[in-house]
Amino acid sequence: MLKNLRIQNYAIIEQLDWALSPKLSVITGETGAGKSILLGALGLILGERADANVLFNKEKKCVVEGVFDISKLELQAFFDQYELDYESNCTIRREISAQGKSRAFINDTPVNLSQLRELTEQLVDLHRQHQTLALQEEAMPRLFVDAMAENMTAVTQYRTAWKSYQQSVQQYRLLQSSREQALREQDFLQFQFDELDKLNIQEGELTQAEAEAKILENAEGTKKQLLGILQQLDGEEWSVLSLSKSIANNLQHLRQLDPRMHEVAERMQSLYLELKELSGEIESIEGATEVNPARLEELSERLNALNRVMKKHGVNDEVSLLALRDEWSGKLQTIIAGEEQLQALQQSIRTQEADLKKQAQFLSERRLTAAPLLEKAVMHLLEQVGMPMAQLEVRIASGELNAFGQDKIQLLFSANKGMNLQELGKVASGGELSRLMLCLKSVVADKTALPTLIFDEIDTGISGEVARKVGLLLAELAKQHQLLSITHLPQIAACGQAHYFVYKVDAGERTASKVKLLTQDERVLEIAKMLSGDPPSSAAIENARGLIYN
Repeated sequence: MLKNLRIQNYAIIEQLDWALSPKLSVITGETGAGKSILLGALGLILGERADANVLFNKEKKCVVEGVFDISKLELQAFFDQYELDYESNCTIRREISAQGKSRAFINDTPVNLSQLRELTEQLVDLHRQHQTLALQEEAMPRLFVDAMAENMTAVTQYRTAWKSYQQSVQQYRLLQSSREQALREQDFLQFQFDELDKLNIQEGELTQAEAEAKILENAEGTKKQLLGILQQLDGEEWSVLSLSKSIANNLQHLRQLDPRMHEVAERMQSLYLELKELSGEIESIEGATEVNPARLEELSERLNALNRVMKKHGVNDEVSLLALRDEWSGKLQTIIAGEEQLQALQQSIRTQEADLKKQAQFLSERRLTAAPLLEKAVMHLLEQVGMPMAQLEVRIASGELNAFGQDKIQLLFSANKGMNLQELGKVASGGELSRLMLCLKSVVADKTALPTLIFDEIDTGISGEVARKVGLLLAELAKQHQLLSITHLPQIAACGQAHYFVYKVDAGERTASKVKLLTQDERVLEIAKMLSGDPPSSAAIENARGLIYN
């Protein structure tokens, strides 16, 4: 429900703060007073195109702001989807700068026009003359039929299942595409994996192999030098060991003669023992040092193989090669497992599709039952609103599964006797479409939540008693939903719960448009003027009172 509309600097409206009735509001005023301008401003917060030419003052921005009570509408999911703050009193604002730049806000959070329209199309249903009505779109006939069939809960369940089905199909397509790409790479991956796997790379082996190869490369010279050192240490008459032993013995003898030699003798004895141990270690190393050309060739080949694959894959150590091998192994396993995933997902999709078909069939059966009931009820109301020869047919054709079942639903219409039933836009005028919309929504009003309904000149082409019946039908519909109707007919104006009068005033060098909520006396006078002109006659005034109170 639209609770308040604030318009600033739009067309001939300088400033307007309009609190609206929750029931039937009628809007009257002289031609050119600004009634349609109100709808133009409202259209901005519904996501219509913005134009800097509409600025009242070209140096200031235009602001249109509407406050909607959305507490009875199930819109939490929309706010969650776009991460918007949810409030039961939702504020929607549109701004147009002097340069023509447009911005839109929902609860003070910037949004794009697509998001704005997605929300406001659930809040306001605006019907203007000379425009294609939503009635002519595929979605609207389905909504009426489903409302008549009381399918809304079943449709919601179907929509949830359809969304899950679509997600599964999308997942399948992505997985299939990924698998096809992987299959194209499989041979290459397998080749690269096999190359590394066959090498049987061990962590740390590169360093060990390089060290061993270095020893083998120098083994012959090393062994020769070690033998020379051993000869010097213990292989000659005057070797280091024999001399050090002799010195140690002499010092042991001297320590008995001179106490000062005690520490020196001990140190020399330790040096001798250290040299002897050192000689043993060198001998051991020399004995273990092997000249092995075959092993050196084996190591060289291994190092060449490792260095070749490291260079090929742009890495510096065997750890990185092992990581690559594990990565390729994982990809190959994914390719193998991918076929199983695809088959499982394909089976899930088949199951979901079968369930959707059952639900769609259920919806179709209820729609086929409800269609003639809707036709009969609407044609009964069309007769009351001055279209006794009108014919309406709800045509339901079964087709492929879609977001709302398996049906394509059309409304075919003929306003006059002898005319073939055709699509609405081809056979109905704007006024006829508006009255048809009124009748359709009146029939389903107690079965579904409707947005705020706005009719611009629904009275086109009618008068007298028919106009009175249209007004009464509007008033009856307004018992359950908020309605606004711009009208030139007193019979319709008299049926409103709130009567707003649009008029022009001089504002300095400009003319400005204003809106006023009429009191009961002002309302009688305005309707009397609509009946007989200005000033109204006393008979017109009495007639106006009769229209309002009867």
